[in-house]
Amino acid sequence: MTPLHEQVGGEAAIAAILTDLYALLFADPMIGFLFEGHDQAKIVRAQTFFTRRMLGDTTAVYEGKSIPEAHAELPILPGHFDRRHHLLARVLREHGVPDEPREAWLRLDQGLRTAVVKVGRARADELNRGEPC
Repeated sequence: MTPLHEQVGGEAAIAAILTDLYALLFADPMIGFLFEGHDQAKIVRAQTFFTRRMLGDTTAVYEGKSIPEAHAELPILPGHFDRRHHLLARVLREHGVPDEPREAWLRLDQGLRTAVVKVGRARADELNRGEPC
C-alpha cells in the first residue's frame, strides 16, 4: 500500500497545501488573530515536517515543540478548531487530493483536537483569572 504522504503527492504537494492553508488562516476573520505576530513561513516549514511525519513519511524529522506545548498559550476554542479544520478540508479539495488520503489527513487532524482546544475547567479557570479569549 502506498503511504499517505505519497498518495497526497509527497513533500512538494504537502508544502503547497500548507502554504495555501496558512495564507487563509492568517487572513481569516474568525481565527486570524491567533496567528498575529507569528512567522507564517516558519510555521509552514515546521508544519510541513510535522504533516509529512503524521502522514507516514519516516524520513521527515520534526524537531518542533509538541502539539500541546506549541498551542498551550493560545486561547483555541472548539469553534476556532472547527474553522481551521473546515479550511484544511477546503484546501485539500482545491489541491485535488484524492478521497482516501484526504479523509485520512482530516481524521488525523481531528485527532489533534484534544491537544489544542481549551475546554471545560481549564478554560473556565483562565477566564476567571481574567485571561483574554
